[in-house]
Amino acid sequence: MKRIALIAVVLSLGAGAAFAATPNTSSTAHPTPPTQTQAQHEKHRAKVQNINAREDRETKALNLLEARGYTYFSNFKPDGRDYSASVAKNGHNMNVLVDPAKGVVTAQG
Repeated sequence: MKRIALIAVVLSLGAGAAFAATPNTSSTAHPTPPTQTQAQHEKHRAKVQNINAREDRETKALNLLEARGYTYFSNFKPDGRDYSASVAKNGHNMNVLVDPAKGVVTAQG
């Protein structure tokens, strides 16, 4: 019986030593991705702010058209700092230029 216990102890110590000798490769197998640099972060934030500003201007232009009674907007697109669109008002189709910053809608000839 003592012999079996001794063999079990020797085997468990050997297995523990072999387990401890196994190199830890988990940290090199899955390296962590590099973090964004401050410059990359600022560039991304500026890009998002530009997109938001453009979308705000477009929304203001469309809201302005609706508030002035224009309907059936089509061909809405940037035209410099303004927006041009084909619209209808009181049954008449026309092209307009919208300046969302000044709140002005101008009929185009």
